[in-house]
Amino acid sequence: MRKLPAKVSAGERLGTILTNPGGPGGSGNVYVLSTEAETLQTITEGRYDIVGFDPRGVNLTGPWPSCFDAEAKVISMSARELMNGMPYLHSSFDVDRAVVNKLSAIQTGINAACVQNGDHKMLQSVGTAFVVQDIVKISEALGEDGINFWGRSYGTALGATLAAMRPDLVKRMVLDGVFNADSYYNNIWQWGKDSMVDSHKTYTGFLSTCAEAGPEHCEFAKPPAGSNETQTTESLRKRLRAIIERLSKRPTVVGSSIVGPGIYTSSDLQQMMLVMLKSPNMWPTFMKLLSALERGDAKDLYEAIYGSLKSLTYQPYNNNIFNRSMQRYGSQESLFMILCSDTAPTNISVNSYTKYFQGIGKTSPVGETWANIIGYCNRWSFQSSQRYTGPWTTAKGLQKTRFPVLFLSLDADVVTPLSSAAKMARGFGAESASLLVQQGIMPNPSFGHCTFSHPSLCTYKHVRDYFIDGKVPANGTYCTPEPGYIYPTNGTNLKRSEPVPDEHSKRLLNMIERQKNEIPPLGRLLFGV
Repeated sequence: MRKLPAKVSAGERLGTILTNPGGPGGSGNVYVLSTEAETLQTITEGRYDIVGFDPRGVNLTGPWPSCFDAEAKVISMSARELMNGMPYLHSSFDVDRAVVNKLSAIQTGINAACVQNGDHKMLQSVGTAFVVQDIVKISEALGEDGINFWGRSYGTALGATLAAMRPDLVKRMVLDGVFNADSYYNNIWQWGKDSMVDSHKTYTGFLSTCAEAGPEHCEFAKPPAGSNETQTTESLRKRLRAIIERLSKRPTVVGSSIVGPGIYTSSDLQQMMLVMLKSPNMWPTFMKLLSALERGDAKDLYEAIYGSLKSLTYQPYNNNIFNRSMQRYGSQESLFMILCSDTAPTNISVNSYTKYFQGIGKTSPVGETWANIIGYCNRWSFQSSQRYTGPWTTAKGLQKTRFPVLFLSLDADVVTPLSSAAKMARGFGAESASLLVQQGIMPNPSFGHCTFSHPSLCTYKHVRDYFIDGKVPANGTYCTPEPGYIYPTNGTNLKRSEPVPDEHSKRLLNMIERQKNEIPPLGRLLFGV
């Protein structure tokens, strides 16, 4: 566990906010060191301790399930999966099936390692229902009279499960970027489809914001060689599609990189696209890399995926000053152990998996990448020995919470759509839940993954009032993101979501500016959670 201490006197302190950054598999220990945690502290005026903890099977929490003795082995497996590629463009079922058959074999590697090497009892004890019990114990140890919780992405499934299992303990709870908990626990394949519902909106926004920013601010908005036509959303879409099709037929050769020569494929680009669509502040940088790729230069994009392999060392998990298992690279081992133990067992054929790839690929521009994640749960051997699978509606028995849960959602979240947040809020009922929607200024929605990815002073103020004053915004409240967050703007037809009359608002805007300029280093983009 790690704490970001409150900044006020003991008399002004309101308690502790427990946090979960998502995944599953995200480290709360690491999250507390992030700008986002600092922003949460600024939103709540420093009146809470912000506490992060590593859930079971994650980072420093033990006992470690021990499927692998070194994290580098997980990274190596992920690299092999990337190099195998995904079945994009769907030239024929037989071609796709051959790719999926090999991919499915690679995916079973983690399960096989867990069967052969892992702590089977622990692997059946990393599920979300167990973590709910741990949160209750943490709260009791801290001397709290209830639970204040901030969860994003997977953290919303954890928070919703906590609210369902222990409604009497919900003191304050904000869930941002909301999972459909019903399908998450009961049908992982349906959950995969549910998650992709709004991804096409985010993808279109990725292109439209560039076209609107123009070549002065977005590199990809410059006309391609031999053209002087002003670029539109649709022309950028066609160019990007052409790049993907070219790479599928003839990968771009990278002669020199920090990890040596290699090739950059359409699968590499599509998988990176999912990562990028979550973070709009990275779109200008990514557009520059796409422009270089269009000209035949894939060096920086190749290093963005495979660069972390340069520093990869095969050392035991516990080779650190704590002498306990620690994840240095943010690998996805924990993701699969938790995700797949939470859901109902599944065992589908390669033919069915291929059809799933093809179906989700038709509805989402990043669907195949998401289908790959889901596929790790096929034939997973370790279901959690304790699971909460429902009810998820008051009509079926969901109990009233001590204080209403505040759900937050973008209207164009790439992996947690607004429809999931609306469904969860309806399920908890008017007495136990309210939904705040962060929507963009027409014609553009609010993009990314979770509200912090496209920040809004209006949203922050509602969260502040909720945590500090106990004011629950009316269900269906709307906020807009701050202008100029993705690309600079001259302000035409744009205004801030809220006036800036006080020092607290100014501090929040300063944090938003920090978030905007905080670009993670390229080279570790795809192997982390």
